Amino acid sequence: MTSAIYLAGPEVFLPPAIRQDILRQKKAILNSLGMQALSPCDNDAEVTLDAEGASAIYLGNIRMMESAAGALVNLTPFRGPSADSGTVFELGFLVARHVPAVGYSSCRQSYPQRVPSSEMGIDLNGAAIEPFGLADNLMLICGLETNQHCGLVLGNRTMPEKGFAPEHYFDPDLFREAALLLQQRINRRTPHSKS
Repeated sequence: MTSAIYLAGPEVFLPPAIRQDILRQKKAILNSLGMQALSPCDNDAEVTLDAEGASAIYLGNIRMMESAAGALVNLTPFRGPSADSGTVFELGFLVARHVPAVGYSSCRQSYPQRVPSSEMGIDLNGAAIEPFGLADNLMLICGLETNQHCGLVLGNRTMPEKGFAPEHYFDPDLFREAALLLQQRINRRTPHSKS
């Protein structure tokens, strides 16, 4: 039986040609592993550029997440030093529902290394920066690392000053590593029937 995998991440905001190429590659990798992609890019909601359109997208994505056997969550920093806020919501939703999820990020640097600071541990506005050296906010990373059905894999890129270019939100080797880990997590929780 094919596992349906929800693809969470900021790719929906990338230029169409890059977004479509990334999605094509992700689907091919998942298909090669016997899994099927559920992508917000494929959300068949009627989209209007108003609150009703936003609600339709939200509800469509919720339905996809509710039907998913697992999720691959792109936590590569987006529009700043942290993961995309919509993706963070989706990860919380999935973890709360005990859906196996693997987060991945192209960035190897810790969150404190990515936050511009005026002095050690203090950002440019005078607020404290989490000192734990994790890949992102502790609630995200601990949520993945302390849950036996979840996991995290990191790439090797350093975050550029202006943020990641659209083509750097996808690394096929990193995605495959995350997909293989997710497959293990799903198999661990699925009892195998004896024939």
